[in-house]
Amino acid sequence: MNVLRAIQVFSPTVTSSLKFLKAAGDDRFVDADASIFYMENMYHFFQVHNVSSRDHYLRSLDSSIAPYVHISDERLDWLNVTFPKYIDDIQKTSVDVGFKGLTKETAHALQFTAKSTYLCVNFLLSQVGFYYVVTRSFSSDAVEAMFSHVRLKGGSNDATDARAADYALRQILRSGIVKASHSSNTAENVNYISPANILNLQENRESFTKHTEQLIFPIEVRRNIHNLKKCIIPDNNIFSASVAFLAGYIIKKLEDLFHCDECLTPLLCTSIPGPLLQLIAIQNRGGLVYPKDIFVGIIQLIAESIQQMLPFLQHDNPGKYILEELYPHLVQNPIFVCANHRDSVCKYIIKTTVKPVLSNLCLETTDSVKRFALNFKPKSRKVLKL
Repeated sequence: MNVLRAIQVFSPTVTSSLKFLKAAGDDRFVDADASIFYMENMYHFFQVHNVSSRDHYLRSLDSSIAPYVHISDERLDWLNVTFPKYIDDIQKTSVDVGFKGLTKETAHALQFTAKSTYLCVNFLLSQVGFYYVVTRSFSSDAVEAMFSHVRLKGGSNDATDARAADYALRQILRSGIVKASHSSNTAENVNYISPANILNLQENRESFTKHTEQLIFPIEVRRNIHNLKKCIIPDNNIFSASVAFLAGYIIKKLEDLFHCDECLTPLLCTSIPGPLLQLIAIQNRGGLVYPKDIFVGIIQLIAESIQQMLPFLQHDNPGKYILEELYPHLVQNPIFVCANHRDSVCKYIIKTTVKPVLSNLCLETTDSVKRFALNFKPKSRKVLKL
């Protein structure tokens, strides 16, 4: 029962990936329309209950989180008629085909929440005279976060004693900060804010020495690194499409940093988006950009080179050595024509690509590690805290 995880599962990022795979002709996703429609409805249900600001919808280009200002809002009709009918259709269709469908409690809770939100917003706008209504104020996350904080101080288990609860509540009153556990049923997590600065002991250690020796890579790795000087068009597949999404993000960041048309024009696609860019086109609400195929090929080649180099990097700061190895070759690529910003742009591209590649590799390594399993409830809370 983690709201944040549910929002991530039903997010447009996931549904757009499913649409892309279906459009690409993958046999495993031929019948994905019903699942996609269900996920989009559930995400829309989350969004219409997540209205928190009068102008956030303008910055995010998402009309579903705009404040409610009139009783004729189509979202109110969706909550009152469309969504409850869709839940009834799920239950009826599931019985017809021999499936269980949603539990009665879940179906009733969804319909009850939708109807309650509709009636409350309608009442506030039409009878009380509110200028606008934000539905996040209806949320119980603040209460759940407080109880999560109390349980966190008791070891995040179901045996919180009076002393731990008293300590947690006193801490809330003193600091005004609520720290919810990662497994709590809240959409957002409030972290501690501390003015303390922890020094990097590794950098201050007297015995620390810099590794300046020349790194030696196999021929295959060197070939990929040298290919950064060329303009290569990637294949049309799901991996290249995800890399294209990252390439578009990098272009947006370059636009914010440099404001230089000479730097950005060679990277942007001005024609109709092809199959490689459909993952971006499905999610685009008007604020995304389409990178050129050759720039996508550069980002993909950088990612592949990083993965091949990592086994040979025996250093404390791999990002630094990856930058030193890739930068001299990337800066020679003819796609970067701006003499004033070429060096800065190439370095920023490498640094920005290194972070998600290393994060993905670390997550794969963490997920593959066998986790510590408890066959019985421990007597000491230190086990769960550990």
